[in-house]
Amino acid sequence: MDIKLNIKLSTFCITQFSIVTLLVLAGLAAYIYAHITGHEYVLGFLPLFDVGNEQSFPTYFSVLNLLLASILFFVLYLFEKANHHKGFNYWLYLAVLFLLLSCDESVGVHENFSNIHDYLAAKDIIPALISSHTWLPFGGVFVFFVGVSLVPFLRSLSKQSAFYFVLSGGIFLTGAIGFEYLGAVMLEHGLVDSKADLLYKLRRVFEEAFEMYGIAILNCALYREMLNRKLCLAIHRSES
Repeated sequence: MDIKLNIKLSTFCITQFSIVTLLVLAGLAAYIYAHITGHEYVLGFLPLFDVGNEQSFPTYFSVLNLLLASILFFVLYLFEKANHHKGFNYWLYLAVLFLLLSCDESVGVHENFSNIHDYLAAKDIIPALISSHTWLPFGGVFVFFVGVSLVPFLRSLSKQSAFYFVLSGGIFLTGAIGFEYLGAVMLEHGLVDSKADLLYKLRRVFEEAFEMYGIAILNCALYREMLNRKLCLAIHRSES
């Protein structure tokens, strides 16, 4: 028995952006409510909408959406490989990359690079960088090399597909790197007293919003690529 998931592109995109918008607004409302009332838990429900909390609905959705991107990349890889299209390995490369990003979103592997920075700085191997968010330089180097490695892939795509891929990546990195760096600057220069300040939390909302919208745009672009190839996701039960 086959169950085909035939979803219109418009329905898929509306669902993606609606969920992201609701989570962002819920996170913003939770921060503002806690600031005004001084109640930060409300029977444990407010932390569930904290965009900066790893055990929250926004983080859970981001993990699943990154995993969805990995699955869509892998489906496209299988199609490209089966049809002997040039550069099909790039789709597998991106499928693995987004699987790793999904894992990182869940367990925060990138945070451990702060320990690497502290160790190298203590040994005078590298100069001491910003005291907070010390993983950022490593993230910047990672993004640079990944970006360079994907140039041939982007050039092989249609202009419209390449545009959406670059757009989604730019929006995602604005949040993941740009607003993360802004948070470091705010702490370094005393613009906020701590991460508990409302201004810092509002910055965090923008950070996570850009990341989630970036992933949503990517998934819509990937789903469009699938529909253009007349592909659909299906659940198949083998007959024993």
